[in-house]
Amino acid sequence: MSELTIERHEWQPDFPNETWIKDDQKDQSFEITLKQGEDIEIEFDWDHGYGGRGTGRMYIPHEILVKLIKEIY
Repeated sequence: MSELTIERHEWQPDFPNETWIKDDQKDQSFEITLKQGEDIEIEFDWDHGYGGRGTGRMYIPHEILVKLIKEIY
């Protein structure tokens, strides 16, 4: 079973602060990166052996995600 981990990195003033949300499983993982002043990055890796492997990445503007969260709460 996987476990969600959250890592906070306070790197200011040299670099923007970041928060990493990670979920590692046997044959797949994802990581969401929240970085000050930048879009939210979601990266997904999978490795199913002969079934294929790869990496996907997408970006979501933080304004859109905040709006969507407010709509459901």
